[in-house]
Amino acid sequence: MPHRSRTPRLWFAVSLTVLVLTAVTLAWFLQRQGLDRADWWASVVFGGVGAAAISIGALSWLWRLGGARAESAAAGVTVALSWLADAQREQWQAEQNARRVRDPWPLNVRWLSSARAQAVMASWASVHGAQGAGPAELAGAYAEIGDLFTTADGPKRLVVLGEPGAGKSMLVLNLAVQMLARRAPQEPVPVVLSAAGWNPVLGLDDWVADQVTMIDRRLARQVPGPGGAPRTLARDLVARGLILPILDGLDEMADGMQQAAIRGISLVAGAGQGLVITCRTRPYEAAVAVSGPVPAAAVVEIQPVSARDAARHLADSAALTDRRWQPVVEHLAGVPDPPLAQALSTPLMIWLARTVYQNPGHNPGELLSADWAATRGGVEQHLLEHLVPAAYTTALGGRPVRTADEVARARRWLGTIAAHLREQRTYDLAWWHFNELKPVPTVQIASITFAVIVALMTTCTSMMNGVRAFDIAGSAPLWLSPWYFGTLLGLAAAYARLLFTDRSAPRQLTLAGAGRMFLTVGLPLAAVCALIGQPRFGLGMMLSAGAVSALMAGSTVAAAAAMPARSLHVDRITALTAGGAAGLATAFLCTVGLEGSGADVWVPVAVIAATAAISFSCWGQFCLARVVSALGSGMPLRMMSALDEAHARGVLRRAGGVYQFRHNLLQDHLATHRR
Repeated sequence: MPHRSRTPRLWFAVSLTVLVLTAVTLAWFLQRQGLDRADWWASVVFGGVGAAAISIGALSWLWRLGGARAESAAAGVTVALSWLADAQREQWQAEQNARRVRDPWPLNVRWLSSARAQAVMASWASVHGAQGAGPAELAGAYAEIGDLFTTADGPKRLVVLGEPGAGKSMLVLNLAVQMLARRAPQEPVPVVLSAAGWNPVLGLDDWVADQVTMIDRRLARQVPGPGGAPRTLARDLVARGLILPILDGLDEMADGMQQAAIRGISLVAGAGQGLVITCRTRPYEAAVAVSGPVPAAAVVEIQPVSARDAARHLADSAALTDRRWQPVVEHLAGVPDPPLAQALSTPLMIWLARTVYQNPGHNPGELLSADWAATRGGVEQHLLEHLVPAAYTTALGGRPVRTADEVARARRWLGTIAAHLREQRTYDLAWWHFNELKPVPTVQIASITFAVIVALMTTCTSMMNGVRAFDIAGSAPLWLSPWYFGTLLGLAAAYARLLFTDRSAPRQLTLAGAGRMFLTVGLPLAAVCALIGQPRFGLGMMLSAGAVSALMAGSTVAAAAAMPARSLHVDRITALTAGGAAGLATAFLCTVGLEGSGADVWVPVAVIAATAAISFSCWGQFCLARVVSALGSGMPLRMMSALDEAHARGVLRRAGGVYQFRHNLLQDHLATHRR
């Protein structure tokens, strides 16, 4: 068993116990002092709470420090690599099956180091790392890509170029699957990442480490780094060169970012880090003209699929007795370079043709005779336009044939999402960003709803007891005071949510951030209460609101996101747990901090606390966004089921914890032709 240092963990437990006992004792003591000395003691308590808030950060650091002195490096690295390799193998094999790569057989996508590729490549000496090294034969097919990258004299860095839809993503996905099948326990693990999610302001190594922790949350554990400083296990694997980043879609980054990305990649490549990049040919040429080539990286270009291979693939994908494709096959074999052959020169368009005409009632012969078939662009636009109707009117994997109305609705909501993603300049569809879909101002709606709930519950409680929660200068009506309080707390919650919550990922509970949220929400409320002459009530509200806010902040660490459904499940559990804990903690603190308070006080306050913790979580915002968007813009109420069906039908693909459209050409088409 590895030796584990217990001292920081022991001090954490002791310090936390002392902190809780201190808070309870202070609340009890203040309650016993009476109104005549409450103002003075309130100042003392506020100082104590400030110190406690600072202590929370120190306690969190101690907790992490205990984990940093965890286990032997060799055993920890081996196990971590096994976790990551298993997650990547499961994910990408499943995605290959979902994309029907082997149905009926993998397309013969060929690649080579063409003259155009060599024009944007560093010298052969740089590629081989040896002075005077000469050119190498870099050419092969889809099934041979793993051989290129795993041979002893092969390149350690690779750039794959190609036209839109040429099969770049599928080629490197197959590379990752082949490498995972062949890797030894201590060899690097290939990790496929969407380059569009990287802002080059953050170093490549740091960004890759962050993405790896999203794949497997266990890799966020702290381990000793150089000089004993703690760092995440994922960052340690990257620093050791045990992660092979495969950056898919460099051209999908925001305009002007490719040059900065290549400069950042060059710094890592110069240090000997292996990597793979895919990019459209023209954007890569433009970026290299400014930033220079990536050091030591071989460059290959995917070649067009031959008309013969395209025709054979389409014919073999149909039933043995289905002769609908025969005229198309004969035409492609007899005409040297027709528009149809140009259009079907990429795996994307071949797959679209298969899908659009998979229904026996559709005749692919129109690819030869229709007016739009006179040009390559006309064929491509026709196939993109008819994908959704064809995909949804075919029974697939137990999913029924959809009616014309259901197909039209799917086309509308997919177009809405595509337009939103284009406005955001991203290709990643994350469920935790669904609340940003226009017009769904869920943070504002949740804040207003929360404020109203607080005010109504406080009003009811005040009227039941014949007192008002606040006596503002003795002049506010009985029913009005709670609305001041509700508005204040609602605004405080919204402010805390917008200021401190990074909604870039789903959440799970942690102590990180609790101290600053406690100060942001708890202390302002307590100060207002003290100013209006209710310091003891202010102490209770400070503890209650601070506890709620700390729990809300405690769910700001990214949860495991290997699959969208998994990350949603984790965040739902986190939100419900935080809500229940917030309600219980608030009820307890109210009974301690508020003199003579009974169930008529702590029950509504506990409900308020639970509502806050849940409604401002990623899952709570997603649920609210689903309802609002379903009522306002006809989006599916069961959004995750709708996205899963779109993925099963081939319209979407999965990339880690997010969905993407099958290709950015499809996203752009749906966004441009919204209905």
